Amino acid sequence: MTVIDTTIVVTSKSEERKERKERLPRGIRRRGSSLVAYLTKNDGSFELRTIGMVSLECAKRQRAIWQREIEESRYIKPKPRTDLVLFSDICDAAVTYFKNYTRSWDAIESRVARFKEWWPGRTAESITTEEIDAMLLANVAPRGLKWTKCTSNEYRTSLLGIFKHAVDRGELTVNPAVKAKRYKLDNGRVRELTITEEDALRAVIRKKYPKKECELDLGLHLMCRHSNLYGQHNAKRAPIEPLQWVDVNLEFRVVTFKRSKSGRAYKVPINATALAAFKVLRDRCDDPSNPTGAVIRKPSGIELQSSRRWFEKSLAEAKVTDFRWHDFRHTSASRLRDAHVQMEDVRYLLGHGAKSVTERYAHASIGVLREAIGKLDRIQTDTNSDTSNILQMRTA
Repeated sequence: MTVIDTTIVVTSKSEERKERKERLPRGIRRRGSSLVAYLTKNDGSFELRTIGMVSLECAKRQRAIWQREIEESRYIKPKPRTDLVLFSDICDAAVTYFKNYTRSWDAIESRVARFKEWWPGRTAESITTEEIDAMLLANVAPRGLKWTKCTSNEYRTSLLGIFKHAVDRGELTVNPAVKAKRYKLDNGRVRELTITEEDALRAVIRKKYPKKECELDLGLHLMCRHSNLYGQHNAKRAPIEPLQWVDVNLEFRVVTFKRSKSGRAYKVPINATALAAFKVLRDRCDDPSNPTGAVIRKPSGIELQSSRRWFEKSLAEAKVTDFRWHDFRHTSASRLRDAHVQMEDVRYLLGHGAKSVTERYAHASIGVLREAIGKLDRIQTDTNSDTSNILQMRTA
């Protein structure tokens, strides 16, 4: 036994001597099982920075990069973390940010509640990309909550924003959601109202809701969003006031929408159909000669905030399926393209604005846009509606 113990001690000392004699590249030191870079600064001082458990060649390359950054005055040493922030805390901070700076923040609020259920009590730094992928995948149909791939992408985007704002605040150094998997989608919705469907829808509206056809005409011939006409009244979103008479110029036949999807205001010319609809709505004001307030009103003068009830019932009775108010924009844009209107003009009428710097300088004139949107007018065959003086295009 004594001989065996002595052999072990001798072997251990020889290994220690071998480690002390290890020849490391210039500027590389070993600290335990990790390698450390010895960096020389421009003022002659030095700095030690841990590289990690890597090969000697990798350590040499990394030290060369840091040393070159020092020589070029581009080197910034990361500040050491002194605290660990909880995931729930960066979620709450993200909700506050979205409330302050975005219009549609209610979606992120509901998703944050689910994120907190996924990782309760966890630090934000401990959540990995693999965990994010696993949780998103577990909820996509047919595994869990019957999510679509689009829904999974939206949750990933929310996580991306939550971690991004934490990184911007200096609470984290890495965003694990950046490399999280996302689905490639072909979700471009293309639904247009055919002439036959439009005639069927108008027939139902004239029969059951004759005072609403003017609203239908504005939606179809102004090519605007629902919120541009009726406003946004969701308590969890930034409010948008409905279209006001001060923004409608019937003399020059131009309407100004104060907000597009990008937040910018834009103008749309008023064609004959929309003009007749505006005149019907003007007569519902207290003083038709000087209309004020919201444009969309009942015949009694009460302001309206939505078209949902009468519009959805009319669609159902007319048997027009899979159609939304927003699809009027698709319909009008497609009809203008069929009428050989330039794509640049269609883009301006939709409120998308200039696509390039050149187009921003050579923007379409209001006269060109007025001629373009005038092609939406149709030849009128039925004179029993509020907008009987509307021109309608041939159904052929």
